[in-house]
Amino acid sequence: MKEEAGLLTKGKSGFYSEDKPLISVVTVVFNGEQFLEQTIQSVINQSYSNIEYIVIDGASTDKTLDIIKQYEEYIDYWVSEPDQGIYDAMNKGIKASTGELIGLINSGDLYTNNAIKQVVELYTVNKPNHEHIIITGAMYRFNDEGTFFFKLVKKYEDLNTRINKGMPINHPATFVSINTYKTLDYFDPKFRICGDYDFIFRAYHSSIVKFIFTNTDIAYMRLGGVSEKFKSLWTRCIEHFLIRKSNIFWVNNFLMSTRWLSIAVSKFLLKKILGNKLMSIYYRVKHRSIKHHQT
Repeated sequence: MKEEAGLLTKGKSGFYSEDKPLISVVTVVFNGEQFLEQTIQSVINQSYSNIEYIVIDGASTDKTLDIIKQYEEYIDYWVSEPDQGIYDAMNKGIKASTGELIGLINSGDLYTNNAIKQVVELYTVNKPNHEHIIITGAMYRFNDEGTFFFKLVKKYEDLNTRINKGMPINHPATFVSINTYKTLDYFDPKFRICGDYDFIFRAYHSSIVKFIFTNTDIAYMRLGGVSEKFKSLWTRCIEHFLIRKSNIFWVNNFLMSTRWLSIAVSKFLLKKILGNKLMSIYYRVKHRSIKHHQT
């Protein structure tokens, strides 16, 4: 059964400012009672105030809906109903948005306090010359105990060298102009895990999108999502192949996919053998994190 509410459904507004760009933030959740409140607080406590907040729930059976209702005065629109997967849910949130720029922060992930303010500064400088914009920044990966394992910083060079290999940006630390979503027809819901990669892949090869990279810390992404489970590796491999098939000769595509799968399986097994603490050290050395952070 569908249930929806929020400020906009009650004829209220978030007191948007016409002097600043309106930024829409979408949180997708399903049975996320454990960490949803942390995500909501990271959005409503932003130093930038002109934010439209939308929450899309996939008909959760735990206390997720109670948490959403607890913060209803801060949420412009929320809906709880069955969906066809995470990318179907994301599309619902995007289509309900009225902001110029949209950020997607899933339940369990967090924004830094000044994330949106810093993104808006970049957006304001670039929007006079570009209709289609994607801004992406740095993020930390952390576990359920709140220990940040390592920092991921992507560069523009990574976009050109890695776009045909896998996701070249940090998705939770990414904001996309609404015009870009409309022009590229949103996420493809047929993908279970790699719909974000498919969208960025299409955006890159469209040659109409301005990609903007920043070293600024934008988001914290929790370890242990669906895409990191062992049974998901094969699905990711197949989806990568399907995403690239229109741009890469099938033999090369097949070889790239099998190589990716072998590396992914090796990393998964290594993590199981070493455990989280040793893997934390490995990743911090690999990604050259300066220090160990705590929430």
